[in-house]
Amino acid sequence: DDVQALRRIPVELALAAKNTLYEFVFDFFRTNPTIHDTKALYHADHGNLFTVALSAAEFSAHRLAMLKQTRAGSGKRLATGPASILVPFELQELAYNLFVRNQNLDKTFVQTINPEVIPVDYWTDATDWCTVASTMVLPVLEIGFLDGREDPELFVQDQPNAGSMFSNDKLTYKIRHIYGGNVLVDGEKGTTKAVVA
Repeated sequence: DDVQALRRIPVELALAAKNTLYEFVFDFFRTNPTIHDTKALYHADHGNLFTVALSAAEFSAHRLAMLKQTRAGSGKRLATGPASILVPFELQELAYNLFVRNQNLDKTFVQTINPEVIPVDYWTDATDWCTVASTMVLPVLEIGFLDGREDPELFVQDQPNAGSMFSNDKLTYKIRHIYGGNVLVDGEKGTTKAVVA
């Protein structure tokens, strides 16, 4: 009924805000933006761009490349490997199975790493995938919220003596969720990507 439809509006607005933030964050990995050094986030000069499909051997290559990255200014190795693997739905099962023992009781080296498999629901390229280091050790991105408000603000104009409610008997909703983000210095060293043709 109409009352239920009205009750759904705030829920739908909150979901829209959540999904918009979700896509804002994961688009850094999907779109490969230009970063502080005027190169793309994933670039051959950064040593974090690959072209081979997901497999145990290729995951190991990404891991090794990430471990060999060096800190800006010191040249010392960061020695931080992937904590997560970002995949489209098409690669979710394969990614999960790479880190499961199956019938063999002895884990392979790759299975001992056991990164968190994160399927990104709106990625449409069925073959591209990324690895990301732990955000506690080597953060790739920084996301900031206006006045520290991480949750969206919902405003309702429902006073009968003002605004659209007064002039047109119309209830008005407004949502505000202001944030921004960027790749950190050395952030490119905490992620790798395979762009598979």
